[in-house]
Amino acid sequence: MGLKQTYCGSETLAEIWGDFIDWEKRLKGPDVDFLINQLRIKLQETILDSSLGDGIDSVHLLQQGFRVASNEIDPDFIQKALENAEKHGVTLDISQHNWLEIDQHFLPNSFGGIICLGNSITYLFTKEEQLKALQNFQNLLSRGGRLIIDERNYQYLLDDREEILKGNFRYSRDYVYHGQKVHASPVSITDNEVIMEYKQIGTGKKGYLRLYPFKKGELLDLLRQVDFSEIRQFSDYEPGYNSQSDFHQYVCIK
Repeated sequence: MGLKQTYCGSETLAEIWGDFIDWEKRLKGPDVDFLINQLRIKLQETILDSSLGDGIDSVHLLQQGFRVASNEIDPDFIQKALENAEKHGVTLDISQHNWLEIDQHFLPNSFGGIICLGNSITYLFTKEEQLKALQNFQNLLSRGGRLIIDERNYQYLLDDREEILKGNFRYSRDYVYHGQKVHASPVSITDNEVIMEYKQIGTGKKGYLRLYPFKKGELLDLLRQVDFSEIRQFSDYEPGYNSQSDFHQYVCIK
């Protein structure tokens, strides 16, 4: 996860996040194949999971033989990730660095790949912070290294906000977050902030996230301002832009 002030009910979110992801379904879906295929780095190189969350991507990459450094600043999610790692027989190497200062804690060119997944970059609310984090990630990549980053399709939320806030939120659960036991929906949508509610079916437990809604092309433009040699855009893991997708992904090559 990104910056702690984006949370309301962090302990509850950490508790129910596994049900929101649905680890079993995620690891059998297109998410994992896309990640492994796009990283394409040598196994002796290290991947930085910049937003560990409850650990799903770090755990899977470790199980596949990759070297992984994991970063997470929220203690509730760190505890949950450690529990999940123990269940799956791997050991996490965890740091707790703010993305805006992460370049002070690792040497330049340290990583063959960096992942910032699960819509995590949208925890940053200003262009200055967003550019600083992206530039820091780029600086930490070795030559030819890849940043893999994603965002929810916020343009859909902004365009259809009235219907969505009436309860008509279109989300397939086929990508990124697959779970059926936690219902996620926006409860507030403005041009500069989306508040998402995560409610566990059965228990009624709730958590909230404040998120910055990137407009169409906005994150891609920020990535272009950082010195990547190539940027590839995907929509629900298919090449190109699709206005109907749940998520957009970007593979940025240094």
